[in-house]
Amino acid sequence: MLTWIIMIIVLIALIVIFTWVFAKLFGRGEQTQPLPENNEIVEHNRQAVGEGNIDKIMFDTVIRGYRQDQVDDVIEHLKWQVDSLNAQLEQAHLRAKTFETG
Repeated sequence: MLTWIIMIIVLIALIVIFTWVFAKLFGRGEQTQPLPENNEIVEHNRQAVGEGNIDKIMFDTVIRGYRQDQVDDVIEHLKWQVDSLNAQLEQAHLRAKTFETG
């Protein structure tokens, strides 16, 4: 009976020790720190979109893909550019209609 109690105590001690060792080696699942701002990439992407050269767009990679703030900035800039081009196109259509009727 005493050997069973000793074996259980040793087993519990080993579980505690191995859990502590694995926590020290592999961490406890903490989240990674946020990445610092990289304004060079943002400015480069804005310039590429402004020039209309979308092939030059690049993003920093992170553990699960690309940096979301950089992707959001490019999408917002592209949306702004499309809206401004649509407004110019609408003005051209209005000028063409007034030219035809006038």
